[in-house]
Amino acid sequence: MNTFNRRSLIKAFALGGAVAALAPLARLASAQAMQRPMPVGKLATNYIIHNDQPWALETLRSAFGVAPITPQSAFFVRNNLPTPDESIVANADAWRIEVEGAQRSGSITLEELKALPVHIEAAVLQCSGNGRAYFPHNPSGSQWATGAAGCALWTGVRVSDVIAHFGGPSDGKLFVTATGAETLPDGVDPSQVVVERSVAIDKGLQDCLLVWEMNGAPLPLVHGGPVRLLVPGYFGVNNVKWVKTLALTEVETGASIQASSYRFRDIGESGSPAHPSMYRMPVKSWLNGPGADDTSVIPGANTLHGVAFSGERGIDKVEVSADGGQSWREAQLVGPDLGPNAWRSFVLPVELTLGKHRYVSRATDRAGDTQPRDAIPNHRGYGHNGWNDPALEIDVVAAHSRAASVGNAASATPVAAGVQALDSSVALSPLAAQGREIFMGKAQPNCTVCHTLSDAGSAGAIGPNLNTLQPTVEQVFAAVNQGVGAMPAYEAQLSEAEMRALAAYVAEATSG
Repeated sequence: MNTFNRRSLIKAFALGGAVAALAPLARLASAQAMQRPMPVGKLATNYIIHNDQPWALETLRSAFGVAPITPQSAFFVRNNLPTPDESIVANADAWRIEVEGAQRSGSITLEELKALPVHIEAAVLQCSGNGRAYFPHNPSGSQWATGAAGCALWTGVRVSDVIAHFGGPSDGKLFVTATGAETLPDGVDPSQVVVERSVAIDKGLQDCLLVWEMNGAPLPLVHGGPVRLLVPGYFGVNNVKWVKTLALTEVETGASIQASSYRFRDIGESGSPAHPSMYRMPVKSWLNGPGADDTSVIPGANTLHGVAFSGERGIDKVEVSADGGQSWREAQLVGPDLGPNAWRSFVLPVELTLGKHRYVSRATDRAGDTQPRDAIPNHRGYGHNGWNDPALEIDVVAAHSRAASVGNAASATPVAAGVQALDSSVALSPLAAQGREIFMGKAQPNCTVCHTLSDAGSAGAIGPNLNTLQPTVEQVFAAVNQGVGAMPAYEAQLSEAEMRALAAYVAEATSG
């Protein structure tokens, strides 16, 4: 059996390679090699840990149950910035939201929100980049496979009722704009990193909620507690966490996360308001078991199970193929239909024989849209809903072979958990030495403001710890050139040669 150190595992995740094959080791290594404790309520064994500052936790396929609700302990996490201090959930009812653009401006506490009519909405949250690992052009960002999504019950009040509480909308307002309460670092243009998103006012006043409960419990800090915005049927980036301001506005926010990031555009193009924003989620499905995450299965009768959803539309049917889409069998939708923004669980009985099997699923929503075979290529790897890439591959083995396989995986624990010490005095190539100067000064915002890197003596307030992540040259160049999440692109201020020097520096300084 090959051995994997912590660095090789993290790089494998970032490159999106061998997601299924490495999953058992990923659970062991990522859980034990973390620099920080997991967020409250999270079980490390349920996740692939892409990053811990800010959090990027992908739910393993094997951690999804058949029931349509995802427990908090296995619900994915994608934060653009570090979470605020946990003190804000200690006295949650005192949380205050500023309301602007209504007939009266003012503020309202969570305690006062709870006096308005209460609604419960079952809805899927999904990161725009869910499925990014399948795109062949290696777009920058967390290399999610299928696990950057979950379905929960959300309790809160309608945005329309909040606005009515303040006298209704004032004239000329076209958007609902929400701003998160994350702390922004000094030395960075706030518009470049603030989490602030706008949705059309018709959507905002139709079914959007300010929510304070998730699956019947107080909204956890890592998921936006005390209060977050829920935009049912829309990609996760619109569902702003830790809402501190709710405004009706005449124009979309100019924040980078709206104006240029999270825009669906061709490979090689920079994002702009001319490109479609990541709003409604298209029809999508995938299989979660049995046999996910390289877990072997014994022969005989078994049941395939998975999930399907389509933003604002609901699911009409799901089909499963064992021969790459040449023929299809209709699966059974099981469990309650929780509404057009929730996902439906589906099952299909199968007889499994010895050997390897590959199953795919495709869903059709109630508007008649069916998943395509392949996703549409795009610069940032957004909106993947093709049915071919996220196939479930099942290894069916004799019972004694499975026992041996489990034994080998268990014995890998001490090897997988190994951590290599970093060498803080690494010798830099001439190119990397040039990149060090750019990292320390020329790039604006300054890289040292946001990132931790021992060689540079920096302990940034935002962004991954580069010593821990140990990215490759290609990964750094893509991130600097394209931008990642709240991080802006630097292509307008740095030449390609300077970006490559910067990438060389980060890679060499963290190679250990």
